[in-house]
Amino acid sequence: MCRNANCQNRDNFDLVVDQSEFTDWQKLRIQEDSGDIPAGSMPRSLDVILRNEIVDVAKPGDKCIFTGTLVVIPDIVSLLKPGEKV
Repeated sequence: MCRNANCQNRDNFDLVVDQSEFTDWQKLRIQEDSGDIPAGSMPRSLDVILRNEIVDVAKPGDKCIFTGTLVVIPDIVSLLKPGEKV
């Protein structure tokens, strides 16, 4: 979004590659260990975003400990009514 308060441009932007900074990232869905939850309960899951040097370190089935900041990001698509444009 343009930082100029008088700018009406909301969707016509060009990527300036030589002035951009790119980084590796990976989205993981982590789930509670089935041995840690009561019998008959469904394990809860949480999405985790990994960046930079920790990308591709965790493999499916690994037990991991994460340290970071919890940020709540709403799933906008699930909040829309059927047929509404994203």
